[in-house]
Amino acid sequence: MQAVIANPRRTIHQIMVTEQAAGRLGLADGRPDLKIVAMNYIDSALPRGAAHQGVAVKAAPLEWPDLSQLADDADDDAVILVLDQITDPHNVGAMLRLCSAFGVTALVMQTRKAPPLSGATAKVAVGCVETVPVCLEVNIAQSIKTLQTFGYTVVGLAGETDTTVAQALKGEGRYALVMGAEGPGLRELVARNCDVLARIPMQSAPVAGQAESLNVATAAGIALYETRR
Repeated sequence: MQAVIANPRRTIHQIMVTEQAAGRLGLADGRPDLKIVAMNYIDSALPRGAAHQGVAVKAAPLEWPDLSQLADDADDDAVILVLDQITDPHNVGAMLRLCSAFGVTALVMQTRKAPPLSGATAKVAVGCVETVPVCLEVNIAQSIKTLQTFGYTVVGLAGETDTTVAQALKGEGRYALVMGAEGPGLRELVARNCDVLARIPMQSAPVAGQAESLNVATAAGIALYETRR
């Protein structure tokens, strides 16, 4: 919540806060958008069972940044994370945190088949929704081509290849990592447009009781670490 209030890109309509929470967050009484209320007032304003810790903010959605502009303006060693139809808000929230931790320029998602940047996603992201640029694109395959025009090597994570992530990311320069949904993985057209497909080496055997694959957010964390190693 502090990240939302501190974000200059957010248009905040109203902050409903208890007197105790206002003191804890350092919110001044003089703010025109601040309304000191009782705890039960916030309870009644939010969906039943919503956790709020004495503060609720009514704000406009963040505007989508332009991918081409971000990609072009980024550093020579920039990394962009692209999600191909990953719909689990917990995974997306976790990857927003990874983007913050590893200095990722932007997180790219499709306008459809992607979770909203609120609710569970924002909760898991713990404020990173406010600091990591999220580009919502109509066509992921076309977005990959756009990134390639700005000098990004596009690496798609997939199990059906001999190339490891370490091998694919061994050179300097700009990289875009593409993560597919758990189960189906990268869609065919998306995979075909990547410069290279790479896998994370695993020592487990393909038998019952051993890991067949990694959670997509875990895999993204390993791949992002390789880009910065």
